Amino acid sequence: MKPVSYYDVKYLPNSTLKEKFERNVNWMLSLTPDQLLYNYRINAGLDTKGATPLTVWESPDWFFRGHFTGHYLSGASRSFVELNNMEDTKEANELKDRVNKIVDGLKECQEKFDTFEEFPGYLAAEPSKRFDDVEKLRFNGNHYVPYYAVQKLMDGLMDAYEFTGNQTALDLTMNMTHYFEKRMERLTPEQINAMIDTRWYQGKGHYVYHQEFGAMHRTLLRLYEITDKKQKDIFDLAQKFDRKWFRDMLINNDDELGYYSCHANTELVCAEGMLEYYHVTGDENYKKGVVNYMNWMHDGHELPTKGISGRSAYPAPADYGSELYDYPEMFFKHLSKLNGESCCSHDLNFLSSELFADTKDATLLDDYEIRFINAIMAQQNNDSAIAEYLYNLSVAPNSTKEYSHTGFWCCTGSGTERHSTLVDGIYYTDNHDIYVGQYFDSILDLKDQGVTVTQDSHYPEQHFAHITVEAAKSQEFTVYLRVPKWSRNTTISVDGENVDAEPKNGFVAIKRTWGKKAEITVNFDFELRYQTLADRFNRVAIYYGPILLAAQTKDLPASTKPAKEYLKDLVKVEGKNQFRLAGTNIIFKSLPAIPGSTPYNVYVKVPDENVATVIDTQNDSDKPVYEEREWTLAVDPEKKNYLKITYDRLDGDIYSFQIEDDQKVLFTQTMKSEEWPEDSYYIYPLPLDATKGKNKLNIKIKPLDYEGLNFDIANINKIESMVATK
Repeated sequence: MKPVSYYDVKYLPNSTLKEKFERNVNWMLSLTPDQLLYNYRINAGLDTKGATPLTVWESPDWFFRGHFTGHYLSGASRSFVELNNMEDTKEANELKDRVNKIVDGLKECQEKFDTFEEFPGYLAAEPSKRFDDVEKLRFNGNHYVPYYAVQKLMDGLMDAYEFTGNQTALDLTMNMTHYFEKRMERLTPEQINAMIDTRWYQGKGHYVYHQEFGAMHRTLLRLYEITDKKQKDIFDLAQKFDRKWFRDMLINNDDELGYYSCHANTELVCAEGMLEYYHVTGDENYKKGVVNYMNWMHDGHELPTKGISGRSAYPAPADYGSELYDYPEMFFKHLSKLNGESCCSHDLNFLSSELFADTKDATLLDDYEIRFINAIMAQQNNDSAIAEYLYNLSVAPNSTKEYSHTGFWCCTGSGTERHSTLVDGIYYTDNHDIYVGQYFDSILDLKDQGVTVTQDSHYPEQHFAHITVEAAKSQEFTVYLRVPKWSRNTTISVDGENVDAEPKNGFVAIKRTWGKKAEITVNFDFELRYQTLADRFNRVAIYYGPILLAAQTKDLPASTKPAKEYLKDLVKVEGKNQFRLAGTNIIFKSLPAIPGSTPYNVYVKVPDENVATVIDTQNDSDKPVYEEREWTLAVDPEKKNYLKITYDRLDGDIYSFQIEDDQKVLFTQTMKSEEWPEDSYYIYPLPLDATKGKNKLNIKIKPLDYEGLNFDIANINKIESMVATK
């Protein structure tokens, strides 16, 4: 099985996806090649042709720059294919012309760099000194990420080659690869491992050097495949970015992303590299590792939007924003700041689609659907003629969507690239069989097979899918239709006659001889439902079918009613997927429908849901705050267990400590008075393997030694163990 080629799928006229695609094309056409070349020319000592430089992350004085040009090349090259699919050759040729001008300008820069750089092939918007500093593990307060930027450029150049036929783009990529071969062959394996180690914390007391190097592993393996696997030196270079600690963690199914305080999207694209390695070599262990990783995301890291990222469990510098992993199922602390970096949603859907083609696991596509509808469809400003993009789609209280087309953040780049391919992930083929993985408006045109599939129901605005299958000549094949887990009573008909809609492995298979035209209707069961926050049982997120509902208001009042009763107070707005809270003017609607800069609330505070009951309660010891504490608590050997720790109010210090069992660190907790938890407690969902087969669990709490600082343990009022009620 494989995802369909970009050449075989196109946007449906007058659809939401086509509108967003066109807005993105307008955005790309508003920029000039000279602007996108500005920083490269400055760095090479060339004339900037009177161009106005880009801003913020792409300003000439920003501490890293050049990434957006790569994203632009990818977005423009892939849009070139889609525009030609829709016979819009004028705009297609405009974008191709811009791609060619950028590639030609980059060629001039590379030729100039060859006159003074140590090795030929250098091409970047930053001086090569940045790579020197990375190799020497030098850190001056700014996190220079030169490999991250050049990886985006290499991917963009390969897209220019693959989708527009620009041979020079491939030549530039090969030259860059040989440059980095020369650089890295001077380094020992130990130096390379230190240079590309992305763990903020490793159990040591001092700050560990941190570098983000993007998807270098995947990108170089892609280049190896594009060049017909004939150049082993490219493969060997790719493997230098394949880190043993990360690979083993995934293959051994040991989620320590939170323990290491990993940056979410850094590790996500490394999982993409592992899957690409499986595609190149067939090594099943690498696929197994990626399957484990995606299970971790599904079970323990995804927000209600199915996006990821938030706060670290550690104090600064490890906790620096909204882009990090915490321990599995630890979400409540994320609600105190921004979360849900947009780049992660795009990359998760890319990885979901690729892995589904290898596993046929429909859960990947269920998550893809919710993430696409709620996170990706909200990333672009619907009220702007040219695309503006979000950095974060937060689910914290009183969040707002802040759009920009002048920041040129990572998420502006990924938004520009991925909004060129919004029809990706909808269809897959397995020989002559067709899998309909998503129900978004689109047209699949399998020219070699003589089959066209059209979807035109404007799902999920409408609660059904309308699919037309047309075959130039009668032929037998199977159409597989995904049945989402959230739709409890799905019905399917072909030409008005009902078929068995009981899914097998998430799909209903319709095998028949398809003729000139057949119409399939899939009716979904849209109902209100809620999801309780894993580590705070008095917070729920509400869905209507696949649509996450957010209250368009500031300071959403807490409910005195249980969650099930609260749903009964949501009155549907006629003709819309929106609900009014009874007795108020508060409207719950989808995140894409909420205007920019308008406060919204995803979580509703309700009385505690009956998720778990207390089975053991113990008080704190009288030991000083800098000494280790220890308890033995009752647990259930077969069910899900939790710790609940209630703390005494803090002074103005920062407290940080680690909660362990006899085997490993289970959680790291950092607390300060200005971020004091509601009702003074935190809930810690215990990993199943920590309590499986046990009636008792030994818990130790130790002060954290980090950054050479000896943190204290917060005063503990009581510690409780809880067991799941189901």
